[in-house]
Amino acid sequence: MLHQLSLLLCLALLASHLIGILLLHRHGSLLHPLSRNASLERLATAFHTARDLHASQASTLLMHMGNSETRFWIDTQPEVEPFQPRAEERRLARDLRARLQLPADAGVTLQLERVSGVDARSHLLSPAGWAPLRLRSSLDLGDGRFLNAVQHPSGAYRWTSVLAFSLPMTTLPVLLVVIFCISRVVRPVKSLAQASERVSRGEWIAPLPLQGPQEARELTHAFNTMQANLARHVEGRTRLLAAISHDLNTPLTELRLQVELLDPGAARDDMLESLDELSAMVRETLDFVRGDAVQEPTRRIALNGLLDDLARRYRLLQQPLEWSGAAPVMLSCRPLALKRALTNLIDNALTHGGATRLSLFEDVGQVRLEILDQGDGLPEAWLSKVFEPFVQLGRGGADARNGGGLGLGLAIARACIQAHGGELVLENRPPAGLCAVVRLPAALAWH
Repeated sequence: MLHQLSLLLCLALLASHLIGILLLHRHGSLLHPLSRNASLERLATAFHTARDLHASQASTLLMHMGNSETRFWIDTQPEVEPFQPRAEERRLARDLRARLQLPADAGVTLQLERVSGVDARSHLLSPAGWAPLRLRSSLDLGDGRFLNAVQHPSGAYRWTSVLAFSLPMTTLPVLLVVIFCISRVVRPVKSLAQASERVSRGEWIAPLPLQGPQEARELTHAFNTMQANLARHVEGRTRLLAAISHDLNTPLTELRLQVELLDPGAARDDMLESLDELSAMVRETLDFVRGDAVQEPTRRIALNGLLDDLARRYRLLQQPLEWSGAAPVMLSCRPLALKRALTNLIDNALTHGGATRLSLFEDVGQVRLEILDQGDGLPEAWLSKVFEPFVQLGRGGADARNGGGLGLGLAIARACIQAHGGELVLENRPPAGLCAVVRLPAALAWH
């Protein structure tokens, strides 16, 4: 935003200079004051010379008064035919009559134009409109002769020189002040955006300092309040479920004691199995919620190193997990939470699909981890349904060759990956195999 606003400011200042140039070109004085006075003074001197001296002497003197920029001569025809003068030309004629003490109706005609012959104030957007000026004059000497003159006075503004100094001198101070002011606004907004991105990944951060203009401080205060409310909500939910778990464990323990006093048999064993399953559901539900609320600090780790540790552990357990390594990829994450999520995915693949292979890739804008097993895959309708809590692969129509858990492993894994700003999806890979694809945004990855 700072760069865009600075660029817009520079464009606005340039546009204001151009508008000023056009307005001055259209309505301001075209002649430099010194050059204007010199031109009128030369005309007054030439007029006195032509009127007071003999014709031959006057012609000789007028010739010597000329140079490469000025020419005077006497002729019976005026150089400038009568025309409707413009404001600046009328002012020049009026000032010249005043110098010569001539009446207002004296024949004094001056025409200011460009050397190309076009009107001095026309063609503003073409090179001809910025060509050097030319002042043509015809003064009636009163005896049928005219003093004609062509002069090339200096313009009031040399725009290349003016802009070379005025544009930097007006732009730089304003730009520095604006950059300072914008930075005071952008800095807290940028910090707020970074903090929001971290909170979206499940982190809890210290309250942001209130700084910058009033609006930025109010926005930061609202963010701090929101984060505190979210933290209280999660903490309250965790405490509620912990209390529910404690309250449920008491009657479950009593039921277990009563069931164990029954005579051995199939009914007793079935009730004990149901009680064990109910206790496990309560315990894992609480673990799921607690894991969602634990505030593990974010650290920068090597993702391939974490996968090396997992692969080493599964080899020690003699599990068929294949991992050939990958180039180092540094990742900013919560290591224990991410390791728990990947462990759930790998355990799920080993349990339901047998031999499993890990692959790590770097795509444009993201890091992709694939966990591919050698099983039969899942029906398309189950690829998203299995992420719901307590949905078990062995119940409700899906196949489970080795039983199944309580249906929280994939839910926990997806919640963790999403808390890191990533995505977890399941894909069937022909000819056989189910692939869990973990994608993490490139904003979290560095080489």
